[in-house]
Amino acid sequence: MSVDSYKTKDGTRFRVRWRNGLGEPKSAIFNSRREATAFDVDVKARKQRGEALPTTTRETLGAAWEEFWKLRGYRLAPQTQLSYKQQWSANIKGKYDDYELRAFVSDPSLFDVILASMEKRGAGPASQLKMLTVLSSVFSAAVEWKRIPLNPVAQVKKPNATPKRMAHPFPPMVVERIALRMRRRKTKDKSGIRALADACFIFLMSYGGLRPGEALALTWGDVGQRTLTIDKAIALGESGPTKTQTNRTAPLIAPLADNLAELRKARGNPGDDELVIPSMNGGPWTQSQYNNWRRRVWGKVKKALAEGDPPQPWLAKAIPYDCRHSFVSLQLRAGASPLEVARWAGHKPKVMYDFYAHVIDELEGEPRLSAVEQIERARKAVNALEAPTLDKLMDDLMVRPTAAAQEASAAGLFFDPDTEATIAEVEALAAKQKGA
Repeated sequence: MSVDSYKTKDGTRFRVRWRNGLGEPKSAIFNSRREATAFDVDVKARKQRGEALPTTTRETLGAAWEEFWKLRGYRLAPQTQLSYKQQWSANIKGKYDDYELRAFVSDPSLFDVILASMEKRGAGPASQLKMLTVLSSVFSAAVEWKRIPLNPVAQVKKPNATPKRMAHPFPPMVVERIALRMRRRKTKDKSGIRALADACFIFLMSYGGLRPGEALALTWGDVGQRTLTIDKAIALGESGPTKTQTNRTAPLIAPLADNLAELRKARGNPGDDELVIPSMNGGPWTQSQYNNWRRRVWGKVKKALAEGDPPQPWLAKAIPYDCRHSFVSLQLRAGASPLEVARWAGHKPKVMYDFYAHVIDELEGEPRLSAVEQIERARKAVNALEAPTLDKLMDDLMVRPTAAAQEASAAGLFFDPDTEATIAEVEALAAKQKGA
C-alpha cells in the first residue's frame, strides 16, 4: 500500500497503489491527498477485516446506469422512475454517459461541469439537486457492487434548492368557497355526483391532509368512524405506496365525514374496495385526467375567485397540493402539537418546523378553536353572505390583517374591514336586506 503524487498539466494528482487478493497490482487516482489517504485507510481496514478489496474498472457511467435500472430501478415509485428517466435523458445521455466511473472518482470537477451545463440551459437549483440525487443512486450502487471505492457525489457541494413557494394555507372560508363553486358548476352529469366528488376531493386534501394522489387512491374501506387510513397513492394511473413509503392515519372530523357520507349515498353505497373518487370509467385517474381536472375544474374556479373585488393574486398561483397546508393550519389552530400534525400529514418533524415555521409563528398566542367549529363558521358565512362581501372578508383574512381583524379572529369570527363588523353582524344585515 502506498500513496504517491505526480504532476500533470492540470495540477497535482495522487495515486494509491495496492494488491488485490490474487496479488495483482491495482491503483486509483485522486485529485487531493485527503481523498487518496482516506481511500488508502479504507483499503487497509478492509484487508484487516478480511473483506473484498475495491477493484478498478473501465465501466462507463452509461453501463452503470443500465445495470442500476435493471436491478434497482423497478423498486422506485412510478413517479420517481419517470423523474429519474427525465433527468437522465435531459442531462446525461449522449453527453457524459461514456465517461468511466473512475473518471468521476478521480476528478469530481466533472459534476461541476454537468451542473454548469444545466444552469446554462436554464435548469434551477432544484433540478440540479435532483440530477445529483439520480447520479448518487447510481454511484452508490456501483460502490456496493465493488466497482468503485467511494461515491464521488458525496464530495460535491450541493446547490441551494430551498423551496421558493412558502406554505400559504387557505382559511376554511376559502376552502368552502372553492368547494361550493365546484358543486355549482355546470357539467354533463345531471345527477350532480361528479360535482360533489370534486368538492370532496378538495375537502379530503384541506380537512384530511391527504396529498392529491392519496385522495385519489382512497377507498371506502379506508374511511373509518373517526379516522382515515392512508396507505397508498395514485401515480401515473397506478396505485402504489405513499410518497414517504409509510402508512398513517389522520383524524376524520365531522364535517368531512358528513360530506363523504353524502357522496357515498349519492353513489348508491359502493363497496369498501371501490374508490371514493374514481375516474369516469370507475378506475384510478390517469395523469392526463388529473392534469385535465387541474386545468378545467380547479383552474377555472380559482381564477374566478382570484379575480374578485379586491383581486387575490396569491390565489391565481395556487395548486391543489396547497390544500394540504390548510389541514396543517386548521389542526394547529385547534391546539394539536406540530409533531402530531406532522404524523397525520405524513411529514417528517423537520419538514413541519422548516416549511411551516411561519404558520406556527402566526398562530402563536391565538385562542384555540376546534377544527369543526372553524369549518362550521366558514360554511355558515359562505352560505349566508353575497360574493362581494365574501371577497372583502377573504382579502382581509389573507392580505390586510388589522388589529380589529385579529381581535375578531381571536374570537373565532370573520372581520369585514370596511364595515368593521363581525360576521354575526354582517349576517344579520344580509338577512335584513333579503327580507326587504
